[in-house]
Order: sequence, then C-alpha cells, then structure tokens
Amino acid sequence: MTLKESTRHAGERTAARRRFVAPDLARGFALVGIAMANIVTDWDPAEGVDHAAGLGGYNGDGTAWEKLLVFLETLFVHVRGLPMFATLLGVGMGMIFVSLERRGYPLRARRGVLARRYGFLFLFGLVHKTLFFTNDIMTAYGIAALILCLFIGWSDKALYALAGAAFALNAVLRAPGVFAAFSSTAEPIDGSPARIVDLSDRIAAGLTNFWLYPAMGVIEMLAFFPLVVVGFVWGRRGIFGDVDGNSRMLRGWAILAAVVIAAVGIPWGCAEIGALEPRWATGLNATNELVGMLTGPGILAAISLACRPLQSRINASGSLPHLAQPLVALGKRSMSGYLAQTVLFTLTTQPAFWWATRDAAISGKLGWAVLIWLVTVAGAWALEWAGKPGPFEWLHRRLSYGKDGLPEHYPG
Repeated sequence: MTLKESTRHAGERTAARRRFVAPDLARGFALVGIAMANIVTDWDPAEGVDHAAGLGGYNGDGTAWEKLLVFLETLFVHVRGLPMFATLLGVGMGMIFVSLERRGYPLRARRGVLARRYGFLFLFGLVHKTLFFTNDIMTAYGIAALILCLFIGWSDKALYALAGAAFALNAVLRAPGVFAAFSSTAEPIDGSPARIVDLSDRIAAGLTNFWLYPAMGVIEMLAFFPLVVVGFVWGRRGIFGDVDGNSRMLRGWAILAAVVIAAVGIPWGCAEIGALEPRWATGLNATNELVGMLTGPGILAAISLACRPLQSRINASGSLPHLAQPLVALGKRSMSGYLAQTVLFTLTTQPAFWWATRDAAISGKLGWAVLIWLVTVAGAWALEWAGKPGPFEWLHRRLSYGKDGLPEHYPG
C-alpha cells in the first residue's frame, strides 16, 4: 500500500471522525483484568498458601469457587489485557496517522507528531515506574511506539513481516526460559509484595534504580512491539469503520485467541489446583507469557465483532445506551484509570487495610481488585457527565499538541 492509498483504506471522512465503541469497551473491560492480575502478582501476592501461589492462592483442598477463580485467571486474566492494550495503542497510532494525512501533514511531520505524543507516554511511564509501580507498562508501550515511528511509511505487508520477525525474535530469546521452566521440579513461589509501608523508601529505591528502567522497558517492549505494529496497520486501514468488510480476518484472529486461551489456560489451571505436577504450572505460566501475547489482537477482534449491533444502533441514534456509558467512559480515560489503580492500590495496601487484603485468599484479593476497578468506573462516569476528560489524558494531549492543539491543516 502506498502512502497516498492509506486514506482510501481508512474509509470515508465521516467514518474516520466517528468514535467507535469497541475500542473503548475493550479498554474498560481490560482494566478490570489488569487490576486482578496486578493485585495477586505485585501489590498483594499470597504468602504461605498451598496452591496457586501466584494467582492469589488458597489452602487445603480449596472450594469449588476458589478453583473456579483459578481457571478464571489462567484463562482470561493473565497476559490478556496488556497485549490487547498494546494492540489498541497501535490502532490509535494508525488512526492519528490517517487523520494527519487527511489534514495535509507530510510523512515527516506525521512522524514528528507521533514521536512527540508517544515520547511523552514514555516519560509518563518512566515516572510511574520509578516512583510508584515497577511493573508499569506505559514505559514499554512508549518505547514500542517510538520505534514504530521509524517504520510508519512502510506498506501493510512489510509491517506485518516486521511484526512476525519481532515475534519470532522474542520467541527465540524466551524459549530457553520456557523449556527450563518445564524442567523445574520446584513449587511455584509466592510473589514479592509491593506494599508501600513507607512511600519515601519506595521513592528512594526507585530513584536508585532509575537508570535501569529504560533498559528494562526495552526488554519488555520486544514482547509488545509486534502487537503495536499489527494495531497500527488496523488503525491505518480503518478496520473499525468496516468491521463487516474485515470480518473474515477478525474472526481468524478471534479463533487464534480462543485456541491459545484454551490450550494454555486449561492445563495451567489444572496444574495450579494440583491436578498436574508443579512443573507444569511453572512451565505453562512461562508459555503464557510468550504465546499469550497472541490473544491481544484476537480479543479485540472478538469484541469488535460482538459490538457490531451496538455500533449500528449508535450510528443510527447518535447516542450510547445507558448500560454501556460507564464502561465506555472509563475506556476513553484508560490512562487515568490505569494510574488511578496505582493510587488506590498504594493506599489500600497500607497496614491499615491489611485486614482486607493481606490474609485474604484468592476470592478476597480478586474481589478487592474488582472494587478498585469499580471506583475508577464511577470516577470516569462522573467525569463523562461533567464533560471533562481524564486528567492524564488532558495533560498528555496538552503536552503533545500544545494549548491550542494541532492546526486543522498543515501550516507548511
């Protein structure tokens, strides 16, 4: 595809300007999974439990409910939301690329606008990673987006080849660790709690390791980069403006995601509840870290296909159904929602709240994560009613585009 053809692939002008509901719903749903994953792996991991230590844990034989929650995590929580967000990051880049092209921006100017926008995303992530949450994802996403800026003039075919090569490289680098995990006879270990008893100690430790974090982001970026590339192609081609026309491709991705989820998640869940040897839990966890990335585009594809009737209703009426409004509001403010989770988890992992989280098993920890997510949903909905953007979305846009935003037509 030539650069001049990319606007044609994006569809009509009205389609390019329309807000599509599927990405916002996907972001809103993904944030609850991210909250659930982070509480059991980072903020408040289980300590001294008999089973599923890395998933929140339980003791003894466990109840049917606890085992069901283990499978919920292995199937739908871990390495599901993050790859979908990476895909959506690329989609956003592609949509901005087309918008800038339509407004007369040459390739070099488009590259500059995107680099500035995602450079600030990287800086936001670096501050977040350094001071508050070591496993921040925005740092890696920002690096992936900045690298992609070098290739945004490539054709779809060349970009897909780039994504495949990056995924293959990541697989080669991770394969020894995956094989070693299957060979291990050790029990899966508990996590390392990220409870911030003394915030000044956390900040001091973060500043000490500050120079390591960009390098860590580069390593993490390699796993996400192929997804950002795929998302960019989708956004540039206007996939969400013509879901019916791209339904075959989207169904293929959705089927791939379903196969990966079932093939990895079911045996992993069986291993975590003791039906298989412990080494299977360790090995399948490592496998999920690798092939689970493929679920990102597939989950987004499935949501897009499922949202076709809703999108048609919105296009016809011009309004969003009431039940979808809170989730869409959060999806539109996903950066603020993600960072708000850090604030809320920081506060609620203080000793004063240990009665609710520290000694809780899997159900209590996941329930607490859902409660945190619901608070962010309520906050986003309140901002929507007030007609206000998310605070971090506002700041990001202001820094990226200036006080007056980008001109409607390229000034050159």
